[in-house]
Amino acid sequence: MVGITGIGSGIKIDEIVTALVNAEKAPKTNQLDRLEKTTVARISAMGSLTSALNTFKTAVDSLNKASLFESRTASSSSASTLKVTAASTAPAGNYSVQVKQLATSSKIALQSVAGGNAATFNSGTLTISGGSSSFDVDITASNNTLAGMRDAINEAGKTSGVSATIISDDSGSRLVLSSTKSGAGNDIQIVANEDNVTAGDNSLTSQAFSPTVDPGNADAFVPPSSTTGAGGVITKAQSSKISIDGLDLVRDSNRITDALEGVTLDLVTAQSATDLTDGKTLSVTVGVDKGGVKTNLQKFVDAYNALIGTTSQLTAVVPVDGGNPVTGPLLGDSSIRSVLSSLRNEMVKMTGEGGVRALADLGITTEKDGKLKLDDTKLTKALDGNFDQVAGYLAGDNGLMGRLSKSVGAYVGTTGVLKQRTDALQATKVSVDEQRTSLNKRVESLQNRLYAQYNAMDSLVSRLQKTSESLANQLASLPGFVKKDN
Repeated sequence: MVGITGIGSGIKIDEIVTALVNAEKAPKTNQLDRLEKTTVARISAMGSLTSALNTFKTAVDSLNKASLFESRTASSSSASTLKVTAASTAPAGNYSVQVKQLATSSKIALQSVAGGNAATFNSGTLTISGGSSSFDVDITASNNTLAGMRDAINEAGKTSGVSATIISDDSGSRLVLSSTKSGAGNDIQIVANEDNVTAGDNSLTSQAFSPTVDPGNADAFVPPSSTTGAGGVITKAQSSKISIDGLDLVRDSNRITDALEGVTLDLVTAQSATDLTDGKTLSVTVGVDKGGVKTNLQKFVDAYNALIGTTSQLTAVVPVDGGNPVTGPLLGDSSIRSVLSSLRNEMVKMTGEGGVRALADLGITTEKDGKLKLDDTKLTKALDGNFDQVAGYLAGDNGLMGRLSKSVGAYVGTTGVLKQRTDALQATKVSVDEQRTSLNKRVESLQNRLYAQYNAMDSLVSRLQKTSESLANQLASLPGFVKKDN
């Protein structure tokens, strides 16, 4: 409204202008509303279709990986004793394994002393060795306490895998050294040499150590004594011992990677002496990963069925009693017809060799509604009898999944058909916004023009009325003018 209008003429200018403006604006507004609603619905539908196709392509690409068919499964009849993993290079096979002994690393306790962590020693050098490697620890006035020696050993032994702690028992306090290096012959030994520079309460040579065979057990070393304080072996360094199909192996580690091609054996515990005497073995089985192929084929079927469900919803026609049917936003869309036709053409082609040349040979068939169904029994039979042929049919650029991936790739992605369609729809939506702005400006201009015209008319009518009243008054004042009574 432009001020107070229609006073002069009594005409309802606001109502007239509003009616004329609405009559001009309504058709174009309705057209733009319909176009915007349709465009937004189609953009959303394109997004749903793109998402379904991307999910399908992910399932397809998973089946197109050669590594899927090269994967191996490995199992042990007793994972609490022996764990098994296999690389893609491992040949399929069954093996009988005995775990006779685990590899262990060396752990020793040195001679105990009185005084706890503050006990002091003569200065000098400790040479600590384990197998073929060794390192020196200098003992000086700055570190000649039990705690100082512990810290010096830990610092010097970082790269050699040797560490030290202090344990106090009934005989006193002592250093306990541990090594991370397992295998026979890697027992920790210590040579102590004093330099007579700094004197302590204890001789440094008291910390020298060399394992001594236990007279009562030739297979063991003398343990430390909490009564006399003598040092000894807590854990003997030894190698692992196993047999595979009756063939003996000795290794320095409990992880064995060089016994079976592509297979890693992790020893957890040794079998009991009774089981070993009775000849009991663990069964190790290495095979192709059929379960992984099954899982990915089911994902392929599920993703395709989801795609069919999405396209059916986007192109549906739903009858409405007494009214026009409700249609999907992509009803009659050429992109949907094209992509589905492309996929179906690839899926019905007979390719490959031998017993696997079509999806039906894998137990995958098409139902009446266009969706796929997977027969697990038939798939299992195909994988058991023709695993290599299954891989040849599915994987590779010329395999089914390679062809399907190429077909879908033409529609999705940054340069795909659907991206181009979506960009065009977005441009239409922007155009609608621009047309609304233009319409509003045009309507505003029309409204201003109409107000100007009607206000001018109102002003003219007001002046004419005043002129009429003035003339009537002048005539009434003329001599002989008789005013008629109503």
